[in-house]
Amino acid sequence: MIALEFTTFIGRFHPLFVHMPIGFLFLAIALEWYESFKKVKVKSKLIPIAWLLGALSAAGAAATGWFLGETGLYEEEYLFSHRWLGIALVVVAFIGWYLKSTPKAFPVKLQHGFNILLLAMLFIEGHKGGNLTHGETYLTEYAPAPIQKLLGGTEDKNALPKFANPDSVQVYANLVAPIFQAKCVGCHNDEIKRGGLNMSHPDSLRMGGESENVIAAGNTQESELFRRITLPPKNVKFMPPTNNALTYDEIKTVEWWIEQGAPFEGSLTSLEVTENIKPVLLRRYGIDTNPKAWYETVQLKKLDSTQLSNLVQKGFEVKTLGPDNSLLDIKYSGSDLTKEKLSELEKVKEYITWLSLANSNITDEWLSSVSQFSNLTRLQLEKTEITDKGVAHLSGLKHLEALNLYGTKVTDACLPHIEKISSLKRVYLWQTGVSAKTAKNIQENNEKLKIVIGKG
Repeated sequence: MIALEFTTFIGRFHPLFVHMPIGFLFLAIALEWYESFKKVKVKSKLIPIAWLLGALSAAGAAATGWFLGETGLYEEEYLFSHRWLGIALVVVAFIGWYLKSTPKAFPVKLQHGFNILLLAMLFIEGHKGGNLTHGETYLTEYAPAPIQKLLGGTEDKNALPKFANPDSVQVYANLVAPIFQAKCVGCHNDEIKRGGLNMSHPDSLRMGGESENVIAAGNTQESELFRRITLPPKNVKFMPPTNNALTYDEIKTVEWWIEQGAPFEGSLTSLEVTENIKPVLLRRYGIDTNPKAWYETVQLKKLDSTQLSNLVQKGFEVKTLGPDNSLLDIKYSGSDLTKEKLSELEKVKEYITWLSLANSNITDEWLSSVSQFSNLTRLQLEKTEITDKGVAHLSGLKHLEALNLYGTKVTDACLPHIEKISSLKRVYLWQTGVSAKTAKNIQENNEKLKIVIGKG
């Protein structure tokens, strides 16, 4: 433990060393090229000295950098190339010092070629170090659009998939695993198992690591994984200990997954979608888990335009619910409604979801036709002669959500029929024979149903 703390202490000096070789080596090369341009015959003794100082400081940067890498603060996939390129740069810098110490012993072209090689290595190594510390997009994320496009930076590599249907979403595979892959697997994989933990596969994640309660399914307070990702960033145990920390939405997703028992199998609809995760799912994946009206879930092929025209000719107002929804919103008002006209609606009965027969001469008997409209979700019968007998025809409608009986002749006797419509959410009964007391008792026993009733 003491040895680990000491090497960590040494590693923290890496930022002090890392810029020194850049300065010394750039100075040496710039001075050499200046003298070549001026055609100075005797090379300055400062050039090999600068090379030597550059090589020594590069060695210091490589050594302290190696110890810093051992702290686990950086992702291994980026750390490996940065480390070994740094060591190669030290070797090249010392060879350069040897070449510059006896410049006349080596061709001028070799001298300049070596300078170019070292500059290229410095640029690449510096860029890799910047990526390791600040992320791959650090240089380009605020660049003008044309430059980003030129450098291939306009495509968002972290763009999340959008899911239209919650039934198709696998919780671990689609929501949780991508977070672990992006933020954790770089240091917890088949080859590198920091803390003895491998997060690249469900089976290896189940095995855990040095901590017994890595996941602690169902209990975030006991979960070492959740504790680590929610520690203050300055804490030495905070994970991931890089600039690529989990976002708020990612943390909430992992938290919800653990609370649900951390299942590795199962779809979104098989778990409880709690209120705190709903906005996260909507923001990140476009998943709306709020219950949809029945008409939004029905998929039917489009009706022939002649069928719609025929309904219009019979006096019906006909609208579709939208360009992508073939269901119909139909209205009819007036005293010239007939049984024959209603029979025309029966020809498209599966397509009718909103139907208004308000202010018409609809009768109780004719409502038997309406009872066949299997996708009916809204029915307006206000200001008609409908009675309890007519409402009885409607009890078999499985998807009716709103029923308007305002100003009709219904009484308390219609309420048992209304209760049979399990999908019903709202019923309007003001200015009817239904008593407010009876309606209140019905509503108290059915929290999903809202009964709107006036005072008289």
